[in-house]
Amino acid sequence: MKFGLKDMDWEYAGALLANGDADDQAKFLKSFIKECNSWGTRLQVERQLSCVNRKLTSEECETLGMLSYNEEGF
Repeated sequence: MKFGLKDMDWEYAGALLANGDADDQAKFLKSFIKECNSWGTRLQVERQLSCVNRKLTSEECETLGMLSYNEEGF
């Protein structure tokens, strides 16, 4: 991993983020997406996210479903 993130306590970071407000959570997700989109192609991003998806349970995937909720579709 880059930038010394290998030694980061991801569970603790996730807990802090989960207990933050919507502004902090949105900033995190926007920066995550922006960085992913800098890799070069959409296919690279989709492949990485599919690898992450395989490591999540069905319940965890369902919980994340609201991240892609679009009011215009309803």
